[in-house]
Amino acid sequence: MNLTAREALAMAEFDSQERIGRLLQTLLDTYEPCYGLGSMTVSVYDTAWVACISKTVSGCSQWLFPSSFFHVLQAQLPDGGWTAHAGQECSDETDGILSTMAATYCLMQHAKTPLQLKHIPAEALAESIRKALASLDVMLQSWRVGNSKAVGFEVLAPSLLNLLEEEGHFFAFPGKEHLLHVRDQKLARVSPELLYNNSPSALLHSLEAFHYRKDISYDRFAHQKVGGSMMASPSATASYLIRCKTWDDEAEAYLRLVLSNGHGRGLGGVPSAYPSTNFELTWVVSTLLEAGLWTTDLDERYAAKILTMLEDSRKLGAGLVGFVPGIGQDSLLTGRDTAPGIEPDLDDSAKSSIIFSLLGRRGFSSQIVEHFDSAQCLKTYKGERNPSLTANCNALLSVLLDSDDSRPYQSRYPPIEKITRFICDSWWKTSGPLNDKWNLSPFYPAMLMVQSLMELLHKWHDGNLPELESALLQERVIPTLFQCLGQLLQSQNPDGSWGNRGPREETSYAIVALTNLVSLAPNQYLDTEIMSAIHCGRSFLKQSAVGKAEYLWIEKVTYASENLAEAYVIAALHASAQKASLRHAILHLCVIDPEELEHVAALAENGLIPDDGRSLVISWIMSWLYVPVLQRMLGKPASGSYQDSAFRWMVPNSRAASPLSPKDLLEIIIASILVDDVSNLVDECMAPGNDQLTIVLADAFHAATIHTNEHAHATTNGETHGALAFEPPKANGKSTLLPNGDSVGEACHGQCNGMVTPSNHSNIEKTLFTFLDFFDTSDATCKGSEADRRSLQSEVKRYISAQQWRVVSLFEEQVRGGQSIGNEVVCDGMVPQHGAEPPQHEITRERSATLTGFPLLFAFTICLSSPKGRGSFGNMWQKYMADEVSNSIATVFHLEQAADPLRLRLPASRLELLEAEHISALIPYEKQRLSLALKHLETTVVDKEVLGAVELVAGMAEFTARLFTVDL
Repeated sequence: MNLTAREALAMAEFDSQERIGRLLQTLLDTYEPCYGLGSMTVSVYDTAWVACISKTVSGCSQWLFPSSFFHVLQAQLPDGGWTAHAGQECSDETDGILSTMAATYCLMQHAKTPLQLKHIPAEALAESIRKALASLDVMLQSWRVGNSKAVGFEVLAPSLLNLLEEEGHFFAFPGKEHLLHVRDQKLARVSPELLYNNSPSALLHSLEAFHYRKDISYDRFAHQKVGGSMMASPSATASYLIRCKTWDDEAEAYLRLVLSNGHGRGLGGVPSAYPSTNFELTWVVSTLLEAGLWTTDLDERYAAKILTMLEDSRKLGAGLVGFVPGIGQDSLLTGRDTAPGIEPDLDDSAKSSIIFSLLGRRGFSSQIVEHFDSAQCLKTYKGERNPSLTANCNALLSVLLDSDDSRPYQSRYPPIEKITRFICDSWWKTSGPLNDKWNLSPFYPAMLMVQSLMELLHKWHDGNLPELESALLQERVIPTLFQCLGQLLQSQNPDGSWGNRGPREETSYAIVALTNLVSLAPNQYLDTEIMSAIHCGRSFLKQSAVGKAEYLWIEKVTYASENLAEAYVIAALHASAQKASLRHAILHLCVIDPEELEHVAALAENGLIPDDGRSLVISWIMSWLYVPVLQRMLGKPASGSYQDSAFRWMVPNSRAASPLSPKDLLEIIIASILVDDVSNLVDECMAPGNDQLTIVLADAFHAATIHTNEHAHATTNGETHGALAFEPPKANGKSTLLPNGDSVGEACHGQCNGMVTPSNHSNIEKTLFTFLDFFDTSDATCKGSEADRRSLQSEVKRYISAQQWRVVSLFEEQVRGGQSIGNEVVCDGMVPQHGAEPPQHEITRERSATLTGFPLLFAFTICLSSPKGRGSFGNMWQKYMADEVSNSIATVFHLEQAADPLRLRLPASRLELLEAEHISALIPYEKQRLSLALKHLETTVVDKEVLGAVELVAGMAEFTARLFTVDL
């Protein structure tokens, strides 16, 4: 039977409501008043700690949870290590390290004291420990500590190292110093002794980090229990129970409940947190509400109970909410309410406030802001080391949605602006996909960022935020959203999915983000592309069966939650994309010409530029959004268009596997503009009738060359770089440019018609000064390694010398009455003396290549991506191949221009001596050299950021050459 569109829609709506009802009922059915609910997957790390608990019963010691020990033992991999998820693929290196550390320590305790488990062969256990230690050492050697996101890893890993050292096993590894440094930073803000008082602290969740500290009395932490647990952590509770001198029956009862009711279902495994009542409840309900899927029926059946549960949590949390309610067995069964409760957090509080607002109640965002406020953003916890992007996205959304009629939007402006700037700055400084501390998928923070910033735009569009600065929207919010849109569209897999860690849940994040971005589309082309991506993603979700758990969420180790996954899949399949279009407001605010936009969209749609059409259109929009920033930093363009310069970099960066951050991309665009400004200055000088400019320009270039030589000498001798000491020359200044020692000013005095005007003189000085000052003090110069900075300084010198050669050559022709004296003038080795004609390949592959500016831009981009503490190219082979790539990029670019005089944007530099067919033959030859050099670099350079920088410059040159054939 064929269904009409309306019937199909009605059936889909019925299916979604039935599915939502089952999910909510599952949550409420598994909820226990004493402990709550939780669906986090099992963790080897926490299970190992639980397996270490022994208890004396009737005078006889025994392991309390032998099933947990067998769970750990059976989960060991053939290589001796463990993943976080009992033999399943490890999605994060810190997972494997923490799990292997804890499991190894657990095996050692059982090997020393078998107790009732004497039937396990000692030799087999010893072999398991030997393999575990070897595997752990291998993992530690390659551990990138700075990339770790696990909750509390900075105190947990050093503690486990101490425990293993007590057993006689010491580990040295490259990241150890950094690990101990971040541990010390953490402990400088919080101290375990603070837990002796009656204040709740997130430190309780990682209490096992102090297990090795014999000076700490764990018995004094008993008052911190909530529901028998230490902040709902099985591992922290296990450590507490092991170290307590007085046995705690409530803690034992809590662990037994986790073993039976948690995801392990009585088979010995425990999760990293149980219960997680508020976390799972608020995430599920807010996701469904934000997707517009809450109906009157759902409201009648579930709203009252959910709101009551959250209200109860707020009462126990002084008006705020933690990831579990501050209630448990100690208060319900004994009538005592002495536990300080679970420390409230920004994330759960914001999600709860969002639910209140969307269900028609008054939110409590003002209290959230007041409690979690800090200088630059809101903190998830008071002692947090690094702020969370996603928690601030949720906080911003809670403020924007708050239905508190007593607080007009104008009064909320300060926190709105602060949080918005933090969110956009986080994106602005991020290279490649977004990262967050609570979820491994880059699409999760992208989704929350889009939801909060799009709500901000809609509130502004509706007139609720009149005081919001247009510059904040124009230069930060809108560019952030468009770049996010571009990355979402670019990263969709051919089968319609997104991501590779957990395709169903990650795909759901991306679809939810895109449904929010539909109203941002400034033309029909992008609107169609977004809807097409959503349709393909939904088709994937409908056709893909629910498979194994997707370990995306971050606790002490990563975990999955079937409740959360189901909520996001439902939202992705059924969320509406019907919010009012912001098209006209965006075009007006960002001064984008709709006709030009349609022209570019037509080129993209018809494939006139062989590139991905979506990235082409979004890059074109982004290049316009960068114009106000560039004008503010550089003033009005001396020539050409800032938008053109930005566009040439936007496209190759958008299709890169790991795009540069918007901040670094802006640096490269500025560098490119300044390189073009110097070249255009020389072009202007070489125009007929501008011989007086030649005089000033030649002197200015000479002074610039002296400066670059002195600066290179200072850097070589260890002096720090700083602001330029470059003083532009005067029009009649003395400089030895000519072979006879005369300055250009003296030699040309009286021979050139007209006078050098002050304005021309000033412009020349400003252009050269700005150029040198930027390359002397830019972020690339500061960030680059010493070796990469030297390469950059060398390329600055080469570029100045090459342009100087052009000016001096022209000047000689002018002074000698049109008779060139050949190449007697020496520009720091660029031109042989005494009229010797340089070889043609030197003209083509060195001087002409340098004049394109690509070798300089190559060195600059490498500096921006430079690995900390070492050069990008570690040996002579890599350096040789890098130079080969740099020169080949420039040579191919220049040859392609020279092959078509109508496209020639740079001086021919004696390429006219070659026949056209020779140039045509050289192009594939040089391209082959470039391809071979790129392959050599890819096989020897391991740093992905460096390889990405190389490919970006190559892509920019290729794309720019193609642009010359199209009228944009």
